[in-house]
Amino acid sequence: MGWILVVAVAWLFLLVLAVAILRSAAEADRAAERRRQEPRPRPATSERRRRAARAAVIVVAVPLAGATLGARDADAVGCKTARAASQMPAPSATLCLINHQRRAHGLASLVGNARLGRAATLHAWDMIHRGYFAHTSPDGIGFAERLRRAGYIRGCTSWAVGETLAWGSGTESSPWSRVAAWMHSPPHRAVLLGATYREAGIAVLNGTPGMGPRGFTYVGEFGRRHC
Repeated sequence: MGWILVVAVAWLFLLVLAVAILRSAAEADRAAERRRQEPRPRPATSERRRRAARAAVIVVAVPLAGATLGARDADAVGCKTARAASQMPAPSATLCLINHQRRAHGLASLVGNARLGRAATLHAWDMIHRGYFAHTSPDGIGFAERLRRAGYIRGCTSWAVGETLAWGSGTESSPWSRVAAWMHSPPHRAVLLGATYREAGIAVLNGTPGMGPRGFTYVGEFGRRHC
């Protein structure tokens, strides 16, 4: 009889333990359900403002990432012909910055010339697509011949012309950085500040001779003619 009593006590203990476990599980389920039904607290006002500010920065930054001019190109505002540097196409901003340098050195501003601009654009395109970077093309065409073919010096009795080239990527691809680089190079500086020149054509094309589509290629054509 003794072992029967031991078994009965063991079964009774297990039964009580099982009931306690089931009761605890039910209470946990009810607590979880109450938490799901309770409204979540709204974030504090300062936190909501911080989130809104972060969103506004992202929205504002998207157009700047694809803009033609960088933040440092604000110097172009100093040009009398510039409306706002951040609104200007890269060729116009480049010429604007060059004229800013010329006026600072007591020289006359250059005016844009469509034929010089056409010659500059064709040469920039040719360098990008044929993969070279030089004033003379692989087939021996120099910039004076390019200007003649563009109609700038054809039939003229006298003329003076010059050319500057540049390419860059990232922060080194903006009009500000390219004009600054030209001004720090004595041969290029001499062209930009050439007292003889009165007209210019600037081309800025997406793509480079050395890095493919990353970056921009710059060509500046400068001249004066008597026709």
